[in-house]
Amino acid sequence: MKHLFSFLILFLLLSITFSKTAEEWKTRSVYQIITDRFARTNGDSTPCMDLGNYCGGTFKGIQNNLDYIQGMGFNAIWISPVVANTPGGYHGYWIKNLYEINENFGTPEEFRELIQACHERDIWIMVDVVANHVGYVDNNDFSSIIPFNDSSYYNPYKHCDHIDFKHQPDVEICWLSGLPDLDQNHPFVRQTLLEWATEFVRTYNIDAFRIDTVPHVSMKFWAEFSKAVGVFTIGEILSFDLPYIASYQGSVDSVLNYALYSTLRYAFQNDGSMNSIESYYDGAYATFSDVTVLGNFVNNHDNPRFLHGNGNVIAFKSALAFTIASIGIPMVYYGDEQAYGGGMDPANREALWTNMNADSDIYNFLKIINNFRKETRYFEHEQVQRYADNNFYAFTRGQYFFAFTNSYSTQERTIHYHPYAEGTKLCNIFHKGDCVEVKNGAFPVVLINGEVKVFAPSTTQEQPALERQKSWHEIKMALGSSSMFNLKSMGF
Repeated sequence: MKHLFSFLILFLLLSITFSKTAEEWKTRSVYQIITDRFARTNGDSTPCMDLGNYCGGTFKGIQNNLDYIQGMGFNAIWISPVVANTPGGYHGYWIKNLYEINENFGTPEEFRELIQACHERDIWIMVDVVANHVGYVDNNDFSSIIPFNDSSYYNPYKHCDHIDFKHQPDVEICWLSGLPDLDQNHPFVRQTLLEWATEFVRTYNIDAFRIDTVPHVSMKFWAEFSKAVGVFTIGEILSFDLPYIASYQGSVDSVLNYALYSTLRYAFQNDGSMNSIESYYDGAYATFSDVTVLGNFVNNHDNPRFLHGNGNVIAFKSALAFTIASIGIPMVYYGDEQAYGGGMDPANREALWTNMNADSDIYNFLKIINNFRKETRYFEHEQVQRYADNNFYAFTRGQYFFAFTNSYSTQERTIHYHPYAEGTKLCNIFHKGDCVEVKNGAFPVVLINGEVKVFAPSTTQEQPALERQKSWHEIKMALGSSSMFNLKSMGF
């Protein structure tokens, strides 16, 4: 009994040590990887000729290239699902055996070694998991799916293409893309998924779960799941309806921020008004229970890349910088640093090993802003909007000023609403000699050819302590919409 008690105490201590909370995940900048497409074990850089099948990326390939990831300033990795899949499941979303690691990626021991190597570098691991469905089977023969080898474990067939997505009960039982849909109301299915996920975290020392297809399973189950696993959970709700996306926060710790994704695509990719960003934040603050842990992204494996069909690298860099600078947890898709521009799946899942260039323009751009984020910890500060109009948007996080434009003509603004003392010198982190000074309570910002500027006080420690200023959202609520025009005309 004494030994058992000691073991339990040790287990609890280990759980406390390794469990990473939502609050702690705010400190991370995440690099998303499809394991099969990142790097091969032997370093082979031969192109993949069939993006619809396995290309040869492995756990060991990731481990061998952690310098490449860390060199961009990332301190967390989100990897695709790792369990054994039905044929062709290079992406990991077609479960065949819940209890086996996909042998195409490596052994369980190699997976463990990857995680250990990451943790030794203070890189956290977020693993993608699926609990909604399994891989394709023939003639409803589930005998090869482990442990869900009987038809009673599945909802009756109803393809998601044939339902009304406004009717949530149908969303939760339909077969997405024709994949067999697990019935989480079945006691065996529910208990097995909860026990597997909890044991998986303990066995491999996982820091977080990214959860696939969250709306296709009930909120009640996800609440149980999040409580059981005891690590940060962030869910995929592939919708642009802000209230619908926000409704899942609570069942899971956080959600992928498709609302911001669509806003940034509109503003930077489609030449939409930058005022749309202000509108997004108005809705986000009013709707989400916690905007600070939302997953910010511009690209992922489910959507055509930002550069698909347009090649506007300047706008892409602006959108990337916004996801890293703004409130939330930044997530960058592998290949973004090499300006990949693939279209619909699987074209947006290119092999990286043909072009793993640590000297590329975007690679170094990400390095600068990610390292600035870590060094200054600006993510601990409230985001305060300082200026917004059709072609210009700016905010501060503490003493740091971020300015964006979607125009390629020179944009010049005078900033009156800011947190700086008279005489403060502000310098652009991307070009150290590009500095401005606060004079008569204001300073100029000039953006040329769509560039991003991030200003930091040249000697932050000399700045006087300032009282907390009200956020833009708080000012709007206090003044009412009738006063907004006058504020904007003054440069606020």
